[in-house]
Amino acid sequence: MSHIISYTEEIEEHGYCQQRPDLHTGDKYLHEEEGKKRLRIVRSVRFDKYVWENVAQWTTTIEEYFEEEYTLTTVLINIGQPTQSAIPVFVADGMMGVLTCDKDMVNGELFIPSKRFNTVIKGVAPFGFFDCQKLTKVAFDARVVVAYEFAFAKSGIEKMVFNEFVPVLVHFTAVDDCKNLPKFDRIFDKPFPGKYLIRGGEVFKQWEDDLRKSHFLA
Repeated sequence: MSHIISYTEEIEEHGYCQQRPDLHTGDKYLHEEEGKKRLRIVRSVRFDKYVWENVAQWTTTIEEYFEEEYTLTTVLINIGQPTQSAIPVFVADGMMGVLTCDKDMVNGELFIPSKRFNTVIKGVAPFGFFDCQKLTKVAFDARVVVAYEFAFAKSGIEKMVFNEFVPVLVHFTAVDDCKNLPKFDRIFDKPFPGKYLIRGGEVFKQWEDDLRKSHFLA
């Protein structure tokens, strides 16, 4: 299970230079503490207020996994094509994503497997492939059942293909700002092949709870 870290910092601004924290919403990176590596996903970096005239307060919220709670592995991209290659990914609590430093390696068509070597993959992590602008297509294996908040937001995807066996629950924000996707109503339209449901809010939370009981814990 992940651990949530939230902290505030005060940053002095100089003239027209609007300084911000070093981290950005959607960053995914490895952090070392007391000699142990941890996986961190930045869930939000938020401006709070001006403490006084030129000092701004920001709040950063991070989802953190301890060293024993995540795995580093690889998945294949452009399967069966001359450009096929293995790209590094992380899997935490069954959720897959790519570290921000490796996002440009996600170049082409990505197939999300339900298992890679000895690692089970059940979905796409929050911000998993956020801002992967070279990503063009995503296909889901059977038993990959969920795509969390902003999973593919701001990416270059043009097409998504879902499996025909187990419906994939896709968070409403998962494809935010994907300018190459066709415009569609996320509640009513079904522009992609396969079984999936796009929802947010309490509906998503209830479906996620049901998935965890019936699928994740099986």
